[in-house]
Amino acid sequence: MNGYPVILDLADRLCVVIGAGKVGCRKVRGLLAAGARVRLVSTIAPSDISLQSQVDLLIKAFEPADLDDAVLAFAATGADHVDKEVCLAAKERGILSNSASRPDDGNFHLPATLRRGDLLVMVATCGRSPALARALRDRLAEEFGPEWADIVEILGRMRTRKLTDKYEKTYSHQVLNKLLKEGLAEHVAAGHTTEVNTLLTRILGETISLEDLGLVLRDISS
Repeated sequence: MNGYPVILDLADRLCVVIGAGKVGCRKVRGLLAAGARVRLVSTIAPSDISLQSQVDLLIKAFEPADLDDAVLAFAATGADHVDKEVCLAAKERGILSNSASRPDDGNFHLPATLRRGDLLVMVATCGRSPALARALRDRLAEEFGPEWADIVEILGRMRTRKLTDKYEKTYSHQVLNKLLKEGLAEHVAAGHTTEVNTLLTRILGETISLEDLGLVLRDISS
Protein backbone atom coordinates (compact mmCIF):
# COMPACT_ATOMS: atom_id res chain seq x y z
CA MET A 1 0.00 0.00 0.00
CA ASN A 2 1.31 3.43 -0.93
CA GLY A 3 0.46 5.90 1.82
CA TYR A 4 0.24 9.69 1.73
CA PRO A 5 0.93 11.21 5.16
CA VAL A 6 -1.22 14.13 6.32
CA ILE A 7 -2.13 15.86 9.57
CA LEU A 8 -5.84 16.61 9.66
CA ASP A 9 -7.39 19.62 11.35
CA LEU A 10 -10.34 18.01 13.12
CA ALA A 11 -11.28 20.95 15.32
CA ASP A 12 -15.07 20.93 15.70
CA ARG A 13 -15.42 18.28 12.99
CA LEU A 14 -17.62 15.25 13.62
CA CYS A 15 -15.91 11.87 13.87
CA VAL A 16 -17.75 8.64 14.62
CA VAL A 17 -16.37 5.74 16.63
CA ILE A 18 -18.26 2.45 16.55
CA GLY A 19 -17.44 0.34 19.59
CA ALA A 20 -16.74 1.41 23.16
CA GLY A 21 -14.22 -1.17 24.28
CA LYS A 22 -10.57 -0.51 25.04
CA VAL A 23 -9.65 0.21 21.41
CA GLY A 24 -12.70 2.37 20.76
CA CYS A 25 -12.11 4.46 23.89
CA ARG A 26 -8.50 4.99 22.85
CA LYS A 27 -9.70 6.31 19.49
CA VAL A 28 -12.17 8.60 21.25
CA ARG A 29 -9.52 10.07 23.53
CA GLY A 30 -7.24 10.80 20.60
CA LEU A 31 -10.04 12.51 18.68
CA LEU A 32 -11.07 14.61 21.65
CA ALA A 33 -7.45 15.70 22.14
CA ALA A 34 -7.49 16.86 18.51
CA GLY A 35 -10.57 19.01 19.19
CA ALA A 36 -13.01 16.84 17.25
CA ARG A 37 -16.67 16.33 18.06
CA VAL A 38 -17.19 12.63 18.67
CA ARG A 39 -20.22 10.44 18.23
CA LEU A 40 -19.74 7.11 19.98
CA VAL A 41 -22.02 4.26 18.94
CA SER A 42 -22.01 1.09 20.99
CA THR A 43 -24.31 -1.58 22.31
CA ILE A 44 -22.67 -1.13 25.73
CA ALA A 45 -21.57 1.90 27.72
CA PRO A 46 -17.92 2.94 27.39
CA SER A 47 -15.46 1.06 29.54
CA ASP A 48 -14.00 4.50 30.34
CA ILE A 49 -16.91 6.12 32.15
CA SER A 50 -15.25 9.57 32.11
CA LEU A 51 -15.82 9.76 28.34
CA GLN A 52 -19.61 9.60 28.52
CA SER A 53 -20.08 13.33 29.12
CA GLN A 54 -17.60 14.28 26.37
CA VAL A 55 -19.22 12.52 23.45
CA ASP A 56 -22.55 12.12 21.71
CA LEU A 57 -23.20 8.64 23.07
CA LEU A 58 -25.65 6.34 21.29
CA ILE A 59 -26.25 3.03 23.07
CA LYS A 60 -27.53 1.00 20.14
CA ALA A 61 -26.50 -1.26 17.29
CA PHE A 62 -24.74 0.42 14.40
CA GLU A 63 -26.78 1.80 11.51
CA PRO A 64 -25.33 3.52 8.42
CA ALA A 65 -27.19 6.72 9.31
CA ASP A 66 -24.96 7.00 12.39
CA LEU A 67 -22.24 8.24 10.02
CA ASP A 68 -24.27 11.18 8.71
CA ASP A 69 -22.24 14.44 8.63
CA ALA A 70 -19.03 12.70 9.78
CA VAL A 71 -15.59 13.25 8.25
CA LEU A 72 -13.98 10.13 9.75
CA ALA A 73 -15.29 6.77 10.92
CA PHE A 74 -13.56 4.28 13.19
CA ALA A 75 -14.79 0.68 13.33
CA ALA A 76 -13.69 -0.79 16.65
CA THR A 77 -16.35 -3.27 17.71
CA GLY A 78 -14.12 -6.32 17.45
CA ALA A 79 -16.88 -8.05 15.48
CA ASP A 80 -15.65 -8.53 11.91
CA HIS A 81 -19.07 -8.35 10.26
CA VAL A 82 -19.98 -5.11 12.04
CA ASP A 83 -16.62 -3.44 11.37
CA LYS A 84 -16.94 -4.42 7.70
CA GLU A 85 -20.43 -2.91 7.57
CA VAL A 86 -19.11 0.35 9.07
CA CYS A 87 -16.38 0.62 6.44
CA LEU A 88 -18.78 -0.15 3.58
CA ALA A 89 -21.24 2.47 4.81
CA ALA A 90 -18.42 5.00 5.14
CA LYS A 91 -17.20 4.38 1.58
CA GLU A 92 -20.71 4.81 0.22
CA ARG A 93 -20.80 8.24 1.87
CA GLY A 94 -17.29 9.29 0.85
CA ILE A 95 -16.09 9.16 4.46
CA LEU A 96 -12.60 8.02 5.38
CA SER A 97 -12.70 4.92 7.57
CA ASN A 98 -10.35 2.89 9.74
CA SER A 99 -11.02 -0.64 10.95
CA ALA A 100 -9.29 -2.05 14.00
CA SER A 101 -10.16 -5.67 13.23
CA ARG A 102 -10.13 -5.54 9.40
CA PRO A 103 -7.46 -2.99 8.35
CA ASP A 104 -7.85 -3.75 4.64
CA ASP A 105 -11.53 -2.79 4.74
CA GLY A 106 -10.72 0.78 5.70
CA ASN A 107 -8.93 3.37 3.60
CA PHE A 108 -6.50 4.84 6.10
CA HIS A 109 -4.15 3.56 8.78
CA LEU A 110 -3.07 5.27 11.97
CA PRO A 111 0.65 5.76 12.63
CA ALA A 112 2.31 5.17 15.96
CA THR A 113 2.50 8.66 17.43
CA LEU A 114 4.90 10.44 19.76
CA ARG A 115 3.71 13.87 20.93
CA ARG A 116 5.83 16.45 22.71
CA GLY A 117 3.70 19.57 22.89
CA ASP A 118 3.38 20.72 19.28
CA LEU A 119 6.08 18.32 18.12
CA LEU A 120 4.42 15.33 16.52
CA VAL A 121 6.54 12.38 15.42
CA MET A 122 4.75 9.61 13.55
CA VAL A 123 5.95 6.19 12.43
CA ALA A 124 3.97 4.08 9.98
CA THR A 125 4.43 0.86 8.05
CA CYS A 126 1.36 1.36 5.83
CA GLY A 127 -0.44 -1.22 7.94
CA ARG A 128 2.15 -3.97 7.35
CA SER A 129 3.48 -4.15 10.91
CA PRO A 130 1.88 -1.88 13.52
CA ALA A 131 4.03 -3.55 16.19
CA LEU A 132 7.19 -2.41 14.40
CA ALA A 133 5.84 1.12 14.13
CA ARG A 134 5.20 1.17 17.88
CA ALA A 135 8.66 -0.25 18.63
CA LEU A 136 10.34 2.45 16.54
CA ARG A 137 8.13 5.11 18.13
CA ASP A 138 9.30 3.95 21.56
CA ARG A 139 12.93 4.20 20.48
CA LEU A 140 12.37 7.74 19.30
CA ALA A 141 10.73 8.58 22.63
CA GLU A 142 14.06 7.89 24.32
CA GLU A 143 15.79 10.44 22.08
CA PHE A 144 13.07 13.08 22.04
CA GLY A 145 12.14 13.64 25.68
CA PRO A 146 9.59 16.06 27.18
CA GLU A 147 12.04 18.96 26.78
CA TRP A 148 11.19 19.04 23.08
CA ALA A 149 7.81 20.58 23.86
CA ASP A 150 9.69 23.64 25.19
CA ILE A 151 12.15 23.59 22.30
CA VAL A 152 9.31 23.81 19.79
CA GLU A 153 7.82 26.72 21.76
CA ILE A 154 11.14 28.57 21.82
CA LEU A 155 11.78 28.12 18.11
CA GLY A 156 8.16 28.85 17.19
CA ARG A 157 8.15 32.15 19.07
CA MET A 158 11.54 33.08 17.67
CA ARG A 159 10.23 32.44 14.17
CA THR A 160 7.19 34.64 14.78
CA ARG A 161 9.35 37.41 16.20
CA LYS A 162 12.22 37.36 13.73
CA LEU A 163 11.30 36.01 10.34
CA THR A 164 10.56 38.00 7.22
CA ASP A 165 9.85 36.54 3.80
CA LYS A 166 13.20 37.79 2.52
CA TYR A 167 15.34 36.08 5.12
CA GLU A 168 13.16 33.18 6.16
CA LYS A 169 15.23 30.32 4.70
CA THR A 170 18.57 31.64 5.91
CA TYR A 171 17.26 32.44 9.37
CA SER A 172 15.41 29.17 9.78
CA HIS A 173 18.19 26.84 8.76
CA GLN A 174 21.31 28.60 9.98
CA VAL A 175 20.00 29.71 13.34
CA LEU A 176 18.19 26.46 14.03
CA ASN A 177 21.23 24.35 13.20
CA LYS A 178 23.53 26.49 15.35
CA LEU A 179 21.20 26.40 18.34
CA LEU A 180 20.83 22.64 18.22
CA LYS A 181 24.52 22.02 17.53
CA GLU A 182 25.57 24.18 20.46
CA GLY A 183 23.35 22.55 23.04
CA LEU A 184 19.90 24.11 23.10
CA ALA A 185 18.20 20.75 23.68
CA GLU A 186 20.59 19.78 26.46
CA HIS A 187 20.23 23.10 28.28
CA VAL A 188 16.43 22.97 28.04
CA ALA A 189 16.36 19.38 29.29
CA ALA A 190 18.49 20.39 32.28
CA GLY A 191 16.33 23.47 33.01
CA HIS A 192 19.29 25.83 32.52
CA THR A 193 17.47 29.09 31.88
CA THR A 194 20.60 31.26 32.11
CA GLU A 195 22.50 29.08 29.66
CA VAL A 196 19.58 29.10 27.22
CA ASN A 197 19.41 32.90 27.39
CA THR A 198 23.15 33.19 26.81
CA LEU A 199 22.97 30.85 23.83
CA LEU A 200 20.05 32.70 22.25
CA THR A 201 21.81 36.04 22.65
CA ARG A 202 25.08 34.78 21.20
CA ILE A 203 23.55 33.02 18.19
CA LEU A 204 21.02 35.73 17.37
CA GLY A 205 23.46 38.61 17.86
CA GLU A 206 21.10 40.55 20.09
CA THR A 207 20.03 40.35 23.70
CA ILE A 208 17.11 37.99 23.93
CA SER A 209 15.79 35.80 26.74
CA LEU A 210 13.10 33.29 27.46
CA GLU A 211 11.31 36.04 29.35
CA ASP A 212 11.33 38.17 26.19
CA LEU A 213 9.67 35.25 24.40
CA GLY A 214 7.10 34.88 27.20
CA LEU A 215 8.37 31.45 28.22
CA VAL A 216 9.34 29.68 31.41
CA LEU A 217 11.03 26.29 31.16
CA ARG A 218 8.81 23.58 32.61
CA ASP A 219 10.10 21.28 35.33
CA ILE A 220 10.67 17.95 33.65
CA SER A 221 12.95 16.48 36.30
CA SER A 222 10.22 14.13 37.53
